Amino acid sequence: MNRRAFTLLELIVSITVAGIITLLAYASASAGFDTRAAIARHRATSEAELRVRSVLLDALRHASDEGDAGNPAFELVDATDPRGLPLDRLTFLTRGILPPLGASALWMVTLSPSPAGLEMRAAPVGGAENPHVTARLERVRGVDVQVMSLADRTWATAWPSPAQLPAAVQLTFYDAAGAPVGPPVVVRVGLEAVR
Repeated sequence: MNRRAFTLLELIVSITVAGIITLLAYASASAGFDTRAAIARHRATSEAELRVRSVLLDALRHASDEGDAGNPAFELVDATDPRGLPLDRLTFLTRGILPPLGASALWMVTLSPSPAGLEMRAAPVGGAENPHVTARLERVRGVDVQVMSLADRTWATAWPSPAQLPAAVQLTFYDAAGAPVGPPVVVRVGLEAVR
């Protein structure tokens, strides 16, 4: 018998197989696009957090002890929430080197946890023309700040002298679940100290 055409059943099977292959290819491509978008979002968040950390560490390295009664040079408030998450608040004066905290003006920097993330706010001291700077580490919900005494080189969670800078600061960042976000960061403080 000499056949010249497809049967209806063969045609239905081939259309079904082609449809399944098309759906699999579309799902694979869609997953690839979603993965690429997620990687781009993660990269953007990581780069933004790296910039904030870099500015914060630079500000601490160049902390200044030029405070007066209205602007303490270094102030640490040790606090925790009811679940035990450290919610320390740190305020200090700086003449940071990296933008936006350039070396020309004295800045008051405040580091405080919030429900939206760890906020770093900087404002020029003495009516300088520079605008305020606000940045946030979105994954960080808590921070534990420890300071090293100049006298005995031991770590403490309180700082008794707002007019004096500690020798070093250790920052440990925590997420909302109370797990550390990266290793603790230790910074030598006060390259801009008058002493």
